[in-house]
Amino acid sequence: MTGGEEKKNIYRTIVKATGLFGGTQVFTILCSIIKTKLVAIWLGAEGVGIIGLYNNTVEMISSLTRLGIGTSSVRDLSKAFKSGDESRFAELVSVVRRWIWFTGLLGAVVMLTFAPLLSRYTFGDDTHIWGYVFLSCTLLFTTLTEGERAVIQASERLRVLARCSVLGSFFALLFSLPLFYFFGISGIVPAIIAHTFSIWVVTVSLGRKMKVKPVKMSWTETYRQGKNIASLGVYMTVSGFVTTLYSYLFVAWLNDRGGTGEVGFFQAGYTLVMQYVGLVFTAMSMEYYPRLSAVCEDKVLLSEHVTRQVETSLLILAPVISLFLIFQNLIIHILYTPAFLAISGYISWAVLGMLFRAFSWSVSFVLLAKGAGRIFLITEIVADSLMFVMYLVGYTHWGLQGVGVAYLLAYLFSMTGIYLVCHLKFGLHIPVRMFVSLFVYSSLCYFVWLLWSNDCLAGAYSLTAFICLFTGFQLKKKIFRKSE
Repeated sequence: MTGGEEKKNIYRTIVKATGLFGGTQVFTILCSIIKTKLVAIWLGAEGVGIIGLYNNTVEMISSLTRLGIGTSSVRDLSKAFKSGDESRFAELVSVVRRWIWFTGLLGAVVMLTFAPLLSRYTFGDDTHIWGYVFLSCTLLFTTLTEGERAVIQASERLRVLARCSVLGSFFALLFSLPLFYFFGISGIVPAIIAHTFSIWVVTVSLGRKMKVKPVKMSWTETYRQGKNIASLGVYMTVSGFVTTLYSYLFVAWLNDRGGTGEVGFFQAGYTLVMQYVGLVFTAMSMEYYPRLSAVCEDKVLLSEHVTRQVETSLLILAPVISLFLIFQNLIIHILYTPAFLAISGYISWAVLGMLFRAFSWSVSFVLLAKGAGRIFLITEIVADSLMFVMYLVGYTHWGLQGVGVAYLLAYLFSMTGIYLVCHLKFGLHIPVRMFVSLFVYSSLCYFVWLLWSNDCLAGAYSLTAFICLFTGFQLKKKIFRKSE
């Protein structure tokens, strides 16, 4: 295969993966828009804040107790599936399913045990103890879902995985909305339970259509093989837990400092920004990591693959960010209520930081592909600690807008640090033109916001149109470029 064909195919692979799961995410976002809009109307900022506090707590405990099985098992399952060894694949499926039941139940027990402490620290009283008690079952449902998704992904049934997301989102919306409407704030806990249960049922129903022959295996053997799988996910688990812990601590601090309403504004803005970066990161998680792992021993190929991923991410994100900036007020009106216009400054700065985040995440996968779990963990802890401190400083001095600035700066520093580590440790080299492109695209997006915020709408619209046309042309040229 020639260099040009390889490049063309890789660009196509990235865009196809982004398209498949991007389309899935569009539907998921639409369901989220409907739910968020109605919840904001029915429950107000306070209700949105309570949901955010509950979800942060559940995610924090889940990230600690699930041991990374859903992520680390994909590598082993995929190897067995591609080798054609049905017995080995069936054996690993059995191991994974047993372990996810164990880790799911472990998470539920942990939440049950610490429900009083969680209520007191998060809300400052004992009124939400029973809420946490009932929510313990969501940790089981979430963990079981993750395990089944790992089996589906490893068996290369990406379209089934996409259908699981679409149908799961639909039924989760269908069963949770009536609870919000009829019971208000009292319906938050049942709605969260209905949401996770619906997604689990859909995932199991679709995922198990592929028959896997039953395997007889002792619990000792299950433990031995599962332990090996779990050990691969420990670094990622600890990293994910630290990230979630910092998020939980900041939200709890913000609740004490600014009130539940302020938490609602923060959660609304954070969710809004994260929805738009999801396209790129979904593509990464489904095909970028294994592709990078396959070439990680070749410095030249490794650098080329990372460069292409960064380049494609920038070309996709630049027009999305510019469109988001000029239509943010309309988006806020659609998703929430006019009261949520208070998050405009926060999300404007934060969304500008997405380009730096895309660069940082693309490079950070080198550490996982190389198996440098310890270095990955250290860099993630440093980055999360930096962001947490900057969040505190930013909010203390400039409110929510300061949090947005902190988000941007934290990823700028993170991007610089992670690249230096990979460059010095593994010889990763990204051409200077990529850094120039990052500077140009981020500057153009900033000028779009500057023009829009100063009511120079014609200039903002014209510059946005230019960004969309230019990036679209560049992306098309790379996808359909003939061999060189």
